[in-house]
Amino acid sequence: MSHIDDETLALHALGEPVLDAAQRDHLRTCPTCATAVRGLGRVVEGARAPAAAAPADLVAPPPGVWARVREELEDTAGAADAPAAQSESSESTAPAARPEPSDLRARRRWLPALVAACTALVLGVAGGVLWERRGDEGAETTVAVAELDALPGWQGASGEAVVHESPDGRRQIVVSVDAPVPEGTYREVWLLRPDISGLVSLGMLDGDQGRFDLPAGLDLADYPLVDVSEEHFDGDPAHSGESVVRGDLSA
Repeated sequence: MSHIDDETLALHALGEPVLDAAQRDHLRTCPTCATAVRGLGRVVEGARAPAAAAPADLVAPPPGVWARVREELEDTAGAADAPAAQSESSESTAPAARPEPSDLRARRRWLPALVAACTALVLGVAGGVLWERRGDEGAETTVAVAELDALPGWQGASGEAVVHESPDGRRQIVVSVDAPVPEGTYREVWLLRPDISGLVSLGMLDGDQGRFDLPAGLDLADYPLVDVSEEHFDGDPAHSGESVVRGDLSA
């Protein structure tokens, strides 16, 4: 099935029982949706906790995020008020009817706004963390680049790997891949020795591009090959033997 939509994930993070059986199965096997829920959950946790107990790594989002939250709240409240006002006006001249429970009415009125606000906060927090990290890092230097070529069975696939080094010596590699991801699979990024006798896993590639920290002390001259594999949710951490693209940083 396709990914679960943002509103449903936000409702799930808020504790609402909105997932059906198929969606629950998807969430257990989809790293993209699972990552989104974890991020939403942290925002919910931070919002519900006292200020002193909020997660330390949540930073203030950019001002534009709050503007988006206010807009969502105002738009949703306005849309909900119009029918409510019309209903109250008609009720004043119509025979008395059994009122809808006030708590349910309030829930229906504000839940879309809460979902929108929660989603906007997650995006803002992620952007704020990224901005803060980039500011701390300073200017980066590109130290190696590799074009990633398709392996047999993946005709048309392509990619690129770029190694960056920050002034403090921290190295990161940005890997991008253009290739379809079959249902029930995910991508993992590796560094290999030239003779494929050893390998180092850098992590899961979520989407078309990812940034990964290079282990301190790892010599890229010993592990110059960047490999992106197709993996299955089988609980086996080893390389599947199914490589999608590969390239040489020393070329």
